[in-house]
Amino acid sequence: MNSKYNCLGDICSLLAEVTCYHRITTDFVTGHNPPYHRHDVYEIYLFIRGNAKMYIEQNCYKFSPGDFIVIGPDKLHRNIVTDNTPYERIGIYFPENILKTLSSEQTDLADLFRLRSHDNSGIIRLSSYNLKEYIRITDRYIQTRNSNESGCELMSLCIMMELLLLTNRLYGISKTKKYDNIMPRIVIDSMKYIDENINSELTLDKISVSINYSPNYISSEFKKHTGLSLREYILDKRIEYAKKLLVEGKNVSDACLLSGFNDYSNFIRSFKKKTGISPGHYTKPDR
Repeated sequence: MNSKYNCLGDICSLLAEVTCYHRITTDFVTGHNPPYHRHDVYEIYLFIRGNAKMYIEQNCYKFSPGDFIVIGPDKLHRNIVTDNTPYERIGIYFPENILKTLSSEQTDLADLFRLRSHDNSGIIRLSSYNLKEYIRITDRYIQTRNSNESGCELMSLCIMMELLLLTNRLYGISKTKKYDNIMPRIVIDSMKYIDENINSELTLDKISVSINYSPNYISSEFKKHTGLSLREYILDKRIEYAKKLLVEGKNVSDACLLSGFNDYSNFIRSFKKKTGISPGHYTKPDR
């Protein structure tokens, strides 16, 4: 087979790493609200209808129809649905390597999506026309992706490229919305204290003294709004910071100490449980 077809086949195979859905749920609130979590991929999220709040790190937003956001890799986030009103949304998950593969000298998709992710460009609201257009193209992608017709894999690739480019274009023509952060102050202050002291001993009592709330109230509110206990959240943050240190070139021992672990064995065990790989192999190119 000609090598150019092999190359195109390799690109098409990347679609196996993409997840795309358009869902309507009427019982989401009955036990399926997820706790704070991360992905090692980009997420495009389009809110179509329902009553839902989006939590991202220290922020919480009440979404309206047409609200559209790109969530970058490793951002802690969760959606909370507040009642059983039909909840309709679109989600697309894709790794950064597909952005790099589909980029050209003129258009660097990876760079564009880094600029569009939360904390940079923020949230936009699509017009009625653009909302319908995005739904139409997404549904066409899902239908084509699930087809067995000849050429469906090539058409799927074309439609996914269209969606990625459309996402970028919409950020260019739509106004960024200014949303009130409705995250309770107690949760924001707790997270801020943890971030600022991640390399130190972190206890509920220390957090309580720092932000001037009772330990029980902090625990209750934190769990209510993140789905995680303080201990789970601190461990997640320590592991994430250790990953960053390793990528920056720190050795395993330094990453252990600087991320606040005072027990090397516990660090190795916790890191591997969280990431599926030991810290010593985390930055190896063949992992």
